Amino acid sequence: MTARPARPPGPNDGVDQALADVLTALGTASRALAVQHATNMACRGDRQRLAICLEAMGPGRLAEVAAAAGLLSAAAEQALARRNP
Repeated sequence: MTARPARPPGPNDGVDQALADVLTALGTASRALAVQHATNMACRGDRQRLAICLEAMGPGRLAEVAAAAGLLSAAAEQALARRNP
């Protein structure tokens, strides 16, 4: 059995993984920006644009947003209660 000579690294080695990592990061950033946009619409009271933002989200993301909104609301209520005894 003869050993194969080691192949020097090529210019494309790791490119597929790097591209996959970039696409994953872009997906994460896109989801975070969508949630931030929805939050801004809610803070402004823009129900029509808020509805459009939420309709664009999948069911899993909507569940996460709903859970986060509940936690944020409860924490904000507690902070207000501490400031206004």
